[in-house]
Amino acid sequence: MIDYEAEIDRILAGPPGKLAFRGLCAVARDPDLVARCEERLAGWPDEVREAPWSWLAALAAGHPRPGWRLVRSLDLRTPHDGILDVPLPDPRSRPEVRGVTRLDLGSFAAEQLAALVETMDHWENLRTIRTGGLTRGDAEVVASLANHPAMGRIESLSLVTTREDMWHFEKPPFRPPAGAPWRLRHAGLRAPDLVHLLRSGLVPELRSAEVLVSDTGEARELAACRELARLDRLAIGFRCGRDGRQPLWKPYFGNVIDEDDEACEAFFARADLARLRGLMVRGTRMGLGREGVGARGVHAIVASDVLRRLTDLTLELLPIGDAAIAGVLGGLDPDHFEKLALTDLVATDVTAAEFAGAFPRLRHLDLSRNRLGTKGARLLADVRLPALEHLDLSGRKGGSPYYGRPDCQPVGDAGAEAWASPDNAANLTHLKLAATGLGVAGVAALMTAERLDTLDLSWNPVGAWPAKLANAPAWRTLRTLDVTECGLDDDDIEAMSSTASAPNLHGISLAYNNIGSRGARALASWTVLPQLWELNLRDNVIGDDGLVELAGSRAARRLLELNLEQDCWNANARRYGSALPAEVVDQAAFPHLDAIFLGIVDEYHGARYSAGFPARVRQTLVSASTTRPELVGFLTHLDMAELEDDPDRKEHPDHDFRTKRATLHAEHLDEARAFAQRMIEGDIGWP
Repeated sequence: MIDYEAEIDRILAGPPGKLAFRGLCAVARDPDLVARCEERLAGWPDEVREAPWSWLAALAAGHPRPGWRLVRSLDLRTPHDGILDVPLPDPRSRPEVRGVTRLDLGSFAAEQLAALVETMDHWENLRTIRTGGLTRGDAEVVASLANHPAMGRIESLSLVTTREDMWHFEKPPFRPPAGAPWRLRHAGLRAPDLVHLLRSGLVPELRSAEVLVSDTGEARELAACRELARLDRLAIGFRCGRDGRQPLWKPYFGNVIDEDDEACEAFFARADLARLRGLMVRGTRMGLGREGVGARGVHAIVASDVLRRLTDLTLELLPIGDAAIAGVLGGLDPDHFEKLALTDLVATDVTAAEFAGAFPRLRHLDLSRNRLGTKGARLLADVRLPALEHLDLSGRKGGSPYYGRPDCQPVGDAGAEAWASPDNAANLTHLKLAATGLGVAGVAALMTAERLDTLDLSWNPVGAWPAKLANAPAWRTLRTLDVTECGLDDDDIEAMSSTASAPNLHGISLAYNNIGSRGARALASWTVLPQLWELNLRDNVIGDDGLVELAGSRAARRLLELNLEQDCWNANARRYGSALPAEVVDQAAFPHLDAIFLGIVDEYHGARYSAGFPARVRQTLVSASTTRPELVGFLTHLDMAELEDDPDRKEHPDHDFRTKRATLHAEHLDEARAFAQRMIEGDIGWP
């Protein structure tokens, strides 16, 4: 039995987060408890007070939750394959959403944007609007948004982000008419629209911008805006040319775009960025490489002397390599930097050697998706980083293991061991080492760490979870552990479940492993299970008996989200037409659940072939008043190409990634090391 008042006090005393907010709402079940939470949540950022997709789906199906009064943020993006977008709730008929201050409509969301424009006057507390993937076909609705009087109270508007490439769709213009000043403090727009906005006099309070530049003329025009001198933060993507070539499934240096370099030089040579403290320059992904600004453009950034003023720098997806990165590190002031992300830049151990001395204020360091090896990880561990809290040395995870592949950063066990208890970074609490070639030795070393809050070990050839880790020091502090696609089986889950105490653990991902019914039974009896908010079991091989055991134990009483989806190439996937055991969807099995995802999906085509129940059972469940709301929301938002079971269906175990898993991981790690050596030797040509 949960003491709800004590649970509320415990959650509110911990760090704010989206999962923590959902856990809070799960126990705030009456108006008095909701009112108590509302007062104490005032100090939490609005972006973490978010209603997930499942809440919106249940609301559309007529099932509001008590916690809606506490919600300040909505994210309409569909989280899984074969799931329909949810409509934007209408505040005129849904009072639950009237307190919302932030809306993320997702990409290609013209219908949702049109619905927002129609109801803007009734979103009285709305301050942030975010969407993407807009095309010329959306010009009318974007023009309506630009002309809407309610825009005057919006503080952040993102119609474009630097994650977009602009190669396939021309963007609609956003040109609001002159008028009374807006409150806008952040804008994400194409360069011509940002220039118009800056010169219109509408945005005297604008301090942050995200912008895409399409040619050198746009770069010069933007740089000529005197109003840029007011900006604190700028994210910029140059999309002035395109190469588009890539060697399929092979790592390569990438494509330097001369037009992007030219525009980058033109902008940074002219722009007045006197107040800038945060800068992001992002290219685009191209297969296992990257495309965009090269060393010439980065040299122009360094030459502008803007780096000396920054406390926050992100360079991402740029084909520049070690020499250009060395210039960046030499151009910044290590005594003042607080956040540094140099990701997907083809950095090797040579870059790690450039981190000499100390970065006394650096709290966040992200060197993920590069080619650092064991030597580089060890060199970094010798740098004095007394304020460091967050370190990411991960490779690329690679998407679904059935159709994708990891692109490793070959840190290896010996490199990971250097960060298990680093003397130089005593405050490190968040460590990410996904796709870095870790085995059992590396994991065992990292589990001796005594301060970690978050540990990501996913996409590594671990292959076993030793029983000796049952009382490892890391369990005392960990809040989240990710061991997705680590080759763990029932024996390993039994070993993990022998851990008697992990007092702060709230989330663990075990997706894409080889967990069967015996492993499910071990989880059902794990003393830690009753405290978990999140347990990801996606694409394992658990049979009905194991599912019944897990649900029937009724131990997962705080669990918020249950994911039992499988890919169609899983050799042990359940039959399309078979119904899941009733115990799995019983309200008593998981009483706090607010999201559930079931059935068979095709992760390559983004299709759904089943939803865990045949059509007639689904209809019965949806119409029954006793069906749990999150299940109704899921079943009423399916985009499904339902398949019938073939009595002559043959299994294809050779298509299951598990059959060659260890071999493939070894090949990818060898390939990553060989590629890193080529880059160190200066061989950046086509592989």
